Amino acid sequence: MKIGILHRSLHTTRGAEKMIIDLCTGLKKRGLDITVITQNIRTNVKNMFSQEGIHFCDIGGSPIGMQYWFSIPKVVKKLQEHVPTDLDVINAHNFPSNLAGYKYIQSQNKPFICYIHEPPRFFYDRNYFREASLSFKLFFGLIRHLYMPSDQKAVKSADLVLANSAFTKAKIEAVYEKNAQVLYPGIDIERFHHRNEGKIYREQLFPNIEAVILTVSRLSPVKNIAMLIKSFKYVYKKLNSCRLVIIGRGQEKNRLVKLSKTLGLDHAILFLTNVPDKEMPIYYSMADIVAYPPLMEPWGLVPIEAMSCETPVVASNEGGPLESVIHEKTGLLSNPRNPIAFSNALLMLLKNEELRHKMGKEGRALSESRFSLEVMIDNFLAAFRSVL
Repeated sequence: MKIGILHRSLHTTRGAEKMIIDLCTGLKKRGLDITVITQNIRTNVKNMFSQEGIHFCDIGGSPIGMQYWFSIPKVVKKLQEHVPTDLDVINAHNFPSNLAGYKYIQSQNKPFICYIHEPPRFFYDRNYFREASLSFKLFFGLIRHLYMPSDQKAVKSADLVLANSAFTKAKIEAVYEKNAQVLYPGIDIERFHHRNEGKIYREQLFPNIEAVILTVSRLSPVKNIAMLIKSFKYVYKKLNSCRLVIIGRGQEKNRLVKLSKTLGLDHAILFLTNVPDKEMPIYYSMADIVAYPPLMEPWGLVPIEAMSCETPVVASNEGGPLESVIHEKTGLLSNPRNPIAFSNALLMLLKNEELRHKMGKEGRALSESRFSLEVMIDNFLAAFRSVL
């Protein structure tokens, strides 16, 4: 079976990009012929694809910045032009790759599957603009006018629409009036497992510290890290032998560093930006708890990566975490808009080592049974066969 996978960029190896990379390598190991068409593939990903025998085309151009939005017609055309004509199925992930898939099937008449990680918020979420500047609102109002009708046509033309969660499925069916099927992203549970090196890392970073909370996130407003820092203030008052580690980068970094200083927590919060992906299991294993507080997150790999490493999670009680974290079994779900409530959930677990250990074991079992890469690949194969 020959599969073409389209995504606008592989310039990072987290989130949707990470899932797509794992999907390609997993499908190739099952004997499928895989071609990836995208922008700006990272060098290490190119090397891995070459070693695995995965065909890829990097069409170039920047996938970020204001100019990108006006280059979308050109990007779509280049994506479309580089899709092989002998594919059995074309699988597009998110906007604007779905537009290229739509153009392709108009000329090639091949089965078309849209996998939607999230309907574009700048098209369909009015709250996205609530606190934005007037210039931002005007700019994305124009973008919405230019591209939303094409996005609607592309998704509605798909033979099958896949969603990364039931939360996203409900959004898809509301905004596109198109049925969707849930197919959860998976992780490599052979790589994400408890690592004894975590204890060594912890002793080096935080000698004589009783508790470590970890969060892994892009540093943007919707990820809600400012709330977590405020929540940590309450935790620190009751347990000052505690540290918060924030792994990630993004536009809010300076504001968050300033907030930690304002709250008198800069000595207790460690910001890390350049952690290699291969070391993430060690950091998960180092922590007593992984905190995951985003607002209305469509899915999120961090909770299942943490659980796979036997670390319990305190996560938002809205969006995707409601489907990945089992409350009071693999972690706790709490209000991400209430720092005191979130801090109480953190403290409850920090004060109960036996419960943390039990939840860690339950989390590992859940990752193995529902969220492994093998389960994800099985489900994708079933989806591909269903449209042939």
